Amino acid sequence: MLKLTELPGVGDSIANKLIEILGSKEEVERILDEGDVNTLSSIDGISLQRAVKLINAKNGNLKEITCTDESRKLHSDLIGQISKYVETNAGKSRLSIMSPMTRSSLNIIKIRQNWATESICFVANNLNFQKKWINSISGLSQTIQSNTRIDRVIVIPDASLLDSLNQVSKRCRIIVRSPNETWNDYLGLNKVTWIGPNAPNESPPGWVISRINDPLNSMIPEIPLEWLKLNYSNLSILSELSDIEWPVNYIGEKIGEALNGLENLPLILESMKNESNQLEILEKIRDGLWAEVKSIEGAVNDAIVSGTSDASMSFEGNEVLSYYSDISSLEMRLKRVVANSMEQPLELGKIRLSDYLNKTGINIPFEIYSNDYPCIINREILDVIENKLDLAILTERSTGEIMLANSTQKIINLSNIAISNCIEIDMWIGIGKWAIENRCTIPNIFTNHPGIWVKDARHLLLDCEPDPITYGLGEISVQGDRDRIALLSGANSGGKTTLLETLGMITILAHCGLPIPASESKIGLLDEIHMLAKVSGTQSAGALERTLRRLAEILVSNKRKLILADELEAITEPGSAALILGGLLSASNNNLDTNVLLVTHIGPSIRNIMGDKVRIDGIEAQGLDENMDLIVDRTPKRNHIARSTPELIVRRLAARSSGPTEKIFSDLLKIF
Repeated sequence: MLKLTELPGVGDSIANKLIEILGSKEEVERILDEGDVNTLSSIDGISLQRAVKLINAKNGNLKEITCTDESRKLHSDLIGQISKYVETNAGKSRLSIMSPMTRSSLNIIKIRQNWATESICFVANNLNFQKKWINSISGLSQTIQSNTRIDRVIVIPDASLLDSLNQVSKRCRIIVRSPNETWNDYLGLNKVTWIGPNAPNESPPGWVISRINDPLNSMIPEIPLEWLKLNYSNLSILSELSDIEWPVNYIGEKIGEALNGLENLPLILESMKNESNQLEILEKIRDGLWAEVKSIEGAVNDAIVSGTSDASMSFEGNEVLSYYSDISSLEMRLKRVVANSMEQPLELGKIRLSDYLNKTGINIPFEIYSNDYPCIINREILDVIENKLDLAILTERSTGEIMLANSTQKIINLSNIAISNCIEIDMWIGIGKWAIENRCTIPNIFTNHPGIWVKDARHLLLDCEPDPITYGLGEISVQGDRDRIALLSGANSGGKTTLLETLGMITILAHCGLPIPASESKIGLLDEIHMLAKVSGTQSAGALERTLRRLAEILVSNKRKLILADELEAITEPGSAALILGGLLSASNNNLDTNVLLVTHIGPSIRNIMGDKVRIDGIEAQGLDENMDLIVDRTPKRNHIARSTPELIVRRLAARSSGPTEKIFSDLLKIF
């Protein structure tokens, strides 16, 4: 198992920080293995770029072909464009680990190509299921893990166990019990985890009997419960996805595989709601008990008064004298008369209190009144009922929470894996949508030689509809395009730089294992791609020396590479530039693992030095339109030096002038 500190840039402090925040070393490794960029980059001190590097390093994908700022920016821009088609933010973040890998990662590139192929098929042929996926998956994100302190006491038999409970001490208070203490001494605490011997035979409400080597989630049931509450939305999405009968195809099967083992998830979510509802009912009954009692007493008194308002008594003469001498007899007769009116209201009061407590399971005594009129319900009985309610709430919370925590603990890892897999699927469905929208195809890749050939290739990052280009370079290309070194000539704004970038983005996408914007293609896998932008102005002696050294090292290295360079002649004076570039390119001509395409305005001068070792292609402009914009065929003509923009302007002026000025422009044209 890889140590975290073996990853580049990870020392003990960062490793410990990751473990502390994410909960365990196993969780850190899972997040790295599954490419969870979102969670990793949310940690303070770890940027998105650093998270990507850590993930790629952990998974052996640290090597990539981009060697210059230009190629890295192009990759970033492409990922940014694709991310617009991905539904979840976590899926967009996951895209950032789709680095362009070297030819040594052929297996991973092919796996990604298979994913892309199946995703394109899914998007193209399953519109209804695609809509269901989008409606269900929206809002899915990586799970959240709480690190707050928890109101639970861990009671251990001796201090020697403290070191093994280091993670536990960060979440709960730990007490080392003395030898003469028993579990009864801790009954005053609501939530206790008892570790070691002499535990109670039956756990009191809120208690957990555990062992020293039990998982943290078992010792502290509040942890899985917190996780369940924090991730309820995510889990509901998984539950919704599992209710859909997905099509029998690659993506449908992957969705099914992602949700395997979560068959009990809907039941757990339902139990969570029921548990919450039952507790809410009990607490509401307890909190409203005294108000309900006052209301019952008032209602009974009103009913008694109303029932006795029409009561009357008549006495015979001898009865009056009898009651006069024995007042208690009169009182008894009076009570018999009134009792008939009081009996029903008092019984209805008992029924009402019983109905109020109906959902609690608490039975009231046969006699609940301490006084019939004015009606008073016995306060001692009410105290007993209130204590029973408190116990019921505590028991319900304890029993229900522990059962729910045990069920939740079993699905945490499965849910984390399912969410990561669903996020990956969402990323690939987004890639499929992007590929179809941009008419992309899966490239044919080769491992024996470098090179590139594309038919109807298009630049994806222009603000207009791109013209398709067919072009090739290197031994894997079609006949006539197999030269290893080519110079690209043409008028300014004719599309030379666009062609360079198009070849660069296709090479990068192919090495990411992604579709490319071309109808057909052949791509030779590389170790490196060097995109060299235009140099701004003639360089100083020191800068020129550094540039030349860098160019020489790139050209003669034994790495399999493609070099796409734009107008390098600006490094020094035009005459010297031709000598330098011609000499450097000649030196690399025998390197079978190097292909070069150089945009240049000094192609003939370079060929004078290199001879037939170089091919010159041209993006030919037929002329200028009325707005002085080029009329141009963007696909280069092979072995053709294209006319420059100044030549086209001079030609236009010669055709439209007359007299002496026409002769001047005609003579200039002859020089061209």
